[in-house]
Amino acid sequence: MRKRVILAFMLVFALVAASSCSLIIKDEEVDKQTPIIEVAGRTFTKAEVNEQVEAVMDYEEYMYSMYGISYDRTDASTISMAQDSAIDAMVQQAVLEKKAADLGLDALSDEEKAEVEESVDSTYTLYSDSVKSAYFADTELEGEELDAAVEAKMAELAYPTREELVESETNAKVLEKVRDEAVKDVTVSEEELQEAYNTHVESAMTTYGNSPSSYGTDVQNGATIYYVPAGYRYVKHILIEFTDEDSQAISDLESQISQKQTELSTAETSLADLGEDASADDEATAQNRATLSETVEARTAEIADLESQLEDAKEAAYAAIQPTVDEVEEKLAAGEDFDALMEQYGQDPGMQTSPAKENGYPVSADSTNWVTEFRDAAMALENVGDVSEPVRSEYGIHIIKYVSDAVEGEVGLDAVRDALETVVLTQKQDEAYTAAVDAWVAEADAKIYKDRLN
Repeated sequence: MRKRVILAFMLVFALVAASSCSLIIKDEEVDKQTPIIEVAGRTFTKAEVNEQVEAVMDYEEYMYSMYGISYDRTDASTISMAQDSAIDAMVQQAVLEKKAADLGLDALSDEEKAEVEESVDSTYTLYSDSVKSAYFADTELEGEELDAAVEAKMAELAYPTREELVESETNAKVLEKVRDEAVKDVTVSEEELQEAYNTHVESAMTTYGNSPSSYGTDVQNGATIYYVPAGYRYVKHILIEFTDEDSQAISDLESQISQKQTELSTAETSLADLGEDASADDEATAQNRATLSETVEARTAEIADLESQLEDAKEAAYAAIQPTVDEVEEKLAAGEDFDALMEQYGQDPGMQTSPAKENGYPVSADSTNWVTEFRDAAMALENVGDVSEPVRSEYGIHIIKYVSDAVEGEVGLDAVRDALETVVLTQKQDEAYTAAVDAWVAEADAKIYKDRLN
């Protein structure tokens, strides 16, 4: 029962944000206690409200724990706020349930039922696979026996059942239709679009001015771009990475160096704490000073040796991939297409996906989201179309092509119209739906007897 209550609360509580939610709280063992809420033809008892309050507190306690904050379930103000949240959710629940029925939207079409089933199948499979991976990785069970064991574990871990998921998804679909009906007449004017565009441009100019690398990050993340700062160009590269074996060898040496440097620093600090006047040392201090001095000397020598090994390992790693680099250079010199070679030889996954695959990476002299060797080599290319000599970095060897210049300034409203209209329309619809829900709740004139909970 607790699973169903928690799911219902979390879904209903998100109504005003236009999220999916549960329309119906069902309690097959309804405790015929004192009425606490009377609204929209429904009565919620003290038992039902208290169960919802517990669900609210469970959710809040979980969220607090995510940030390492303690949560006192016995505090009077905490209890009161949880009661208010639960009551608000239950009132909205009942009102929306009735509104769906009044509008004739509480039944799903065959197509909508199929969509629900598809969604439930996907979600249930995800849950099942997660439990199977976590608890049955080494099991000898298979077939129906394994399925039964996984299902039992899911029940033990309070995962929702398939039936509960169907109920939740069905109710979410109904609410989606209610929301669509409530916001069907909401539109966006040209003036609103222009105002939103201007706001985004101003925000982008401020952000990129304070953090030049933010533009490159936004582009890579597929964000809508409203303004292009000065000094950016687009480059592509063919990266030949170190072999896994060489990468591991380098990583191991770097780890060893880091450990020795920590030991050296600790010894140096301890030695400094003893002071510089060795003539004042007692026997124990003198012995400690000598031991620390030996440690400093030994760690210094070890670090120097490891650093030499690291340089040798890097040179060996570069040498191992040099034949491939030579092969790429030969093909480029023969006139083969850079993009084709990038797809064939390139080992940077980012270069194989949009938008970088089509346009390249945005790079400027101030970029901090690229390794220095790559950035400097990219910015050293003089003309669009130029290709660099092989460039070494901690990732391997790069061959870089200067693809295009980013044009400074506003991109223009037409360039972002569709994306911006979606954003503005969604915001207006959310506001309209929130206002509609508030109005429906007010019209329902709920009778609430919170004092009876005490």
